[in-house]
Amino acid sequence: MNADDLRRARESTNVPYQEFNNLVSKDKNGLFCFFEGKDNPYYYSRIKKLTTLNIQPIICNRRKSVLKVYELINYHREYDKYKKAFFIDRDFNEPLPPHNPPIFETPCYSIENFYVSLDVFKEIIKNEFNLSEASETYESCIILFTERQKEFHEATILFNAWYACLIKIRNITGKETGVDLNDKFPNKFIDLTLQSISAKYDFEKIKQTFPKALEVSEDILNTKLAEFTNCDQCKVFRGKYEMQFILKMIELILQDSSNDQKYIQQKIKFIFGKNLTNNQAISIFSAYAETPESLNHYITQVSS
Repeated sequence: MNADDLRRARESTNVPYQEFNNLVSKDKNGLFCFFEGKDNPYYYSRIKKLTTLNIQPIICNRRKSVLKVYELINYHREYDKYKKAFFIDRDFNEPLPPHNPPIFETPCYSIENFYVSLDVFKEIIKNEFNLSEASETYESCIILFTERQKEFHEATILFNAWYACLIKIRNITGKETGVDLNDKFPNKFIDLTLQSISAKYDFEKIKQTFPKALEVSEDILNTKLAEFTNCDQCKVFRGKYEMQFILKMIELILQDSSNDQKYIQQKIKFIFGKNLTNNQAISIFSAYAETPESLNHYITQVSS
């Protein structure tokens, strides 16, 4: 890192870097944890189980910000004496090469993907809906979730594949993707009900909706589609969309139980209401989310 790179890194990571500087002056023996976005509710409880160190969370906004502050701190050898941990989502990037000191990168797209398996859903409805595994309502919820999740993946595979191609092209060429996605699957691209889920878009509609996006050839897209057809879609597909699915299912199940009772023939109470955001769900359902062994290993490594 030359002087110009160092200056730009300081400017782009000024807030988390300055926060780190302020914290180490007050707590030299803490564990300084750098997170992207609102991921800390997921990580904090898991770190707490494995260390008695005082945890100092530092929010860096995005993956790129965590990596930049990592590079900046690593450049200053005087910071080597402090215990630090860096947590990022993989997104659609290739896995990071080994770093020293190490960085934790999710083995799936993002931490949201730890919340969306059938096993996690079972824990949520048992503990938050107070449903017994022996009840018909529990069985109905499981059947609905399993069938709709399969359809959701079928309906979203094209968009996930297209966006993954954009990220690959960006990483190879250095060009911006021309696309800024939000937490929810593009409006009007999908019909999602308890009865069925179906796609309402094709490749042409994607290109029309995102005219500034980098060009993706059909050959490249088809290769990615083949890859995405034979993968653990729950883990590989964009995590925010996967979380959107499970939250929408919760909303629809609660609505049906309160109104028509077409599928759910029992009134279900849920103290958090029907319209949770991604960030709320990350916190509320943290106890049920999956924990990869690689995360436990990482926490033990950086805190010892």
